[in-house]
Amino acid sequence: MTVRRRGLMVLLGLLAIATIVTAVVLAGGPPENEGPGTSAFDPSVPTSTHTPPPASGTAAPADPSDGPAGDPTDPVTVPVSPSAPSPSASGLEEVEAETSPILLAVLEETAEISPEEPSDVVGELSDVATRAFLSELEAERLEFETEGWTRTGDYSFGEVEVLEHSTTSDGEVATVRVCVDSSALVTQRADGQVIETSPESARAWNIFVLERSDSVDWRIVGRTFPDDPAC
Repeated sequence: MTVRRRGLMVLLGLLAIATIVTAVVLAGGPPENEGPGTSAFDPSVPTSTHTPPPASGTAAPADPSDGPAGDPTDPVTVPVSPSAPSPSASGLEEVEAETSPILLAVLEETAEISPEEPSDVVGELSDVATRAFLSELEAERLEFETEGWTRTGDYSFGEVEVLEHSTTSDGEVATVRVCVDSSALVTQRADGQVIETSPESARAWNIFVLERSDSVDWRIVGRTFPDDPAC
């Protein structure tokens, strides 16, 4: 064999070996469909897509589908505590029955006024009215005495109506109203002239406030009149 032919054989052998090595390398490489690996917490991936495992000792967040079925848009029902019971009708009737005699006694006692026969309303009504209310009645009598006027006749009134009734730490408070009719009263000046009053003003709503404590029964503490007193 000549030197030239031997060199050609070596070159062919090297080419064959290179071909075999290339085939082996290609056969043992990564699959064609597998790209570069990406960590589940790759900073390049938005963190909203990450689902980290729960920390030790804590449970994974509950799936909303695990809850009871229902429309999530339904409004939440908030329990409402029952309101305080209003006074019963029988309770109001009891207040009316207890306060009516007091109002009657006061109206009867204060209807007539005569400077010639002065009466001590403060002393006579102290059991059914407070000093503040009796001072109002006393001022009226002093005015009549100063002018020399007299008043005779009687008041009349309808049924007592309870407007408000409440309890306090030591008793009760009631606001009542009654239609007082003074048409039977006759007021005269010192010279005997009668002071005329209109029929419209003869009937008027009187609003009384009364109170009662553990030691004292119902007493009148004040009186007012509505803006439109006609009744």
